[in-house]
Amino acid sequence: MIFVLAAFALALACTGNAANAAAKKPAAAPATQTVTVKYGPWTIPAGTMDRPGELPNVVSAAPKPCANCDIVGEKPDLVYADGSTADMNSGPMLHHFVISNLSAHDTVCPLSPDRIWASGDERTEKNMPDGYGVPVKSYDRWAMLTDLMNYSSAPKTVYISITYTITGAGATTPVRSLWLDAGGCLSSYYSVPAGPSTHTWSWTSTVGGRIVFANGHQHAGGVHVKAADDTTGALVCDSPATYDTMGGMSTIVRMGTCAGDPLATIRRGDRLTVTSYYDSPTAKNDVMGIVHAYIAEG
Repeated sequence: MIFVLAAFALALACTGNAANAAAKKPAAAPATQTVTVKYGPWTIPAGTMDRPGELPNVVSAAPKPCANCDIVGEKPDLVYADGSTADMNSGPMLHHFVISNLSAHDTVCPLSPDRIWASGDERTEKNMPDGYGVPVKSYDRWAMLTDLMNYSSAPKTVYISITYTITGAGATTPVRSLWLDAGGCLSSYYSVPAGPSTHTWSWTSTVGGRIVFANGHQHAGGVHVKAADDTTGALVCDSPATYDTMGGMSTIVRMGTCAGDPLATIRRGDRLTVTSYYDSPTAKNDVMGIVHAYIAEG
């Protein structure tokens, strides 16, 4: 269900004169509106703290927030039917979701659809720098992959709620997704030993332009994950994990975000490397280390 929360309008560019010389002022930021889409529902089986119930990797169609627009912000949450937040304090955990555009190919792993939005239980909010946005076209078809867990002894029915901030189609400089994954292109999962460890994966860029936003994703035991341009030595983003106690467990509640105009400028042929750092109390075979970035080509 789509709820329109604010009125929509188009902004006009403004110009002005500096003293003794004509000077063009920056274009005014386009007017925006927020649209909240609730995906679901899903009923997660009952579980325990040691063996949570799980709905692993369920794929479903995902409504878009608009037919033609630019998305400049995205804020995800896991909620109950009444809109209240569902989290590990009451049982449910948003292990991860990924929204892909089936009408386009992933830039980094072209055999996959274009992965444009994603989060784990950290529920990262994405806000593009002024003047940049993810374009949505009428012919785009979105699908959502979800993995949900439940530490409660009772089943829980939940929705993924995403609030998009949108503006008119073509009102921003378009950006495209760069999914930089320590697990590579075949799977996001990889293994870590007990104690400190690092894991890297590299990609030779097929695009050039300005990276303007990035954020990380890791599992429990993660310390931070970063992406860098090995060719130029430029750091793209270093995203640290922040922990808190929820449901009696230490869990990641926030991953750092990076935004800038630009964060880094990359060229076609540059070698980009994602490095995931863990300090896990036990060996695990199902961790992730992802930097999800957005690039304005050219």
